[in-house]
Amino acid sequence: MRLLRTQVALAATATLALLLTSPPTGAMPLVKPARFHAQSMSWISSSEGRMLGWSPCGTGTCTTVVGTTNGGRTWRRLATLTAPLTIEKAAGITQIRFADGLNGWAFEPSLRATSDGGSTWTREPIPGGGHLVLGLAADTDVAYAVVSPCRLNRLCGSPLTLWRTKPGSASWEQVPLSLPSFAGFGDVILAVHGSVAYLSIPKPTATQPDVLDVTLDGRHWASRRDPCTFANDEFLSGIAPITDEDVAMLCVGDPGFGYAEKRVVRSDDAAQTFTPAGVTPDLGIVSQLAATPDGSTLVVPSYSIGTWIYRNGGGETWTTPVDLGDGGMGWNDMSFTTNQVGFVVHGPAEFPWLPGELWKTTDGGVTWGSAVIAVRR
Repeated sequence: MRLLRTQVALAATATLALLLTSPPTGAMPLVKPARFHAQSMSWISSSEGRMLGWSPCGTGTCTTVVGTTNGGRTWRRLATLTAPLTIEKAAGITQIRFADGLNGWAFEPSLRATSDGGSTWTREPIPGGGHLVLGLAADTDVAYAVVSPCRLNRLCGSPLTLWRTKPGSASWEQVPLSLPSFAGFGDVILAVHGSVAYLSIPKPTATQPDVLDVTLDGRHWASRRDPCTFANDEFLSGIAPITDEDVAMLCVGDPGFGYAEKRVVRSDDAAQTFTPAGVTPDLGIVSQLAATPDGSTLVVPSYSIGTWIYRNGGGETWTTPVDLGDGGMGWNDMSFTTNQVGFVVHGPAEFPWLPGELWKTTDGGVTWGSAVIAVRR
């Protein structure tokens, strides 16, 4: 089973992270933010964004949301949430997504919502009486959420469900899609570009292709052929919409100890047909995919026994701008706000022994460095 093999490799990665006692020996030094430790981020425009993380709070720590209106040069503390920053508790949250400057959600596994830009948050019932929110993506006109009926750390055999809402609305509407029952945290991929949305859910065995459903109008969904070859142990690991028609997808396959094949494809017809965009170097297993707004550059952040960033500036050739011997601290939420400026969280702060750094590029992903998170009250 391909997911079992991946879980074995991930367990090895977690063990290495726990044993980590020295800073990384890669290109960039480890800079631990003094006041705010980042976990997840969501960009509304090239200048406006939000970050979820934790900060010192009395004698302990508090789950915190900060925001920027100047492209990340400075951040302002917006709110302290009562939810723990973890997927290990049913009330926890680990991810943040905003549809616009007012409406956003913190989720996975529980669900919180804001309608005032992140200053106040309320705990929302999970749609359909479910127990876990496994994925959420939003644009200005729509937000989608994938919900599991199972309780935390239990398999219940009931199918997942997909829900949609209009940003600013308090109600969710179920999307009539038939989905599998098997999925874990990080397995569900939701990506939205305007009215176009993509949903991928891996099947539990290598004898079945991944679920890949697409809507072009927000109402009618159609299945697409999985670009990953399940016979080769591949599964869909990343989706990066560029326009309403252009999209890039990442297939990760044949994982071993610290490595996996990472094959990227592109489509100019909303995932009906694909053309190859090359294969990254093999180090790294857990991987995401990001694209610049014009689609000229693709970037794959990846980690396992170390942490890497791979870049494709066109064609099928990939380079390695970042190679860190950091024991596998990992990445989260890479996104480009312009064709030159991009951000990613290094060592997501859900794990308290990791730094929760914000990294930035200003040259389209050719070079990356740790950015200071200057938080004002």
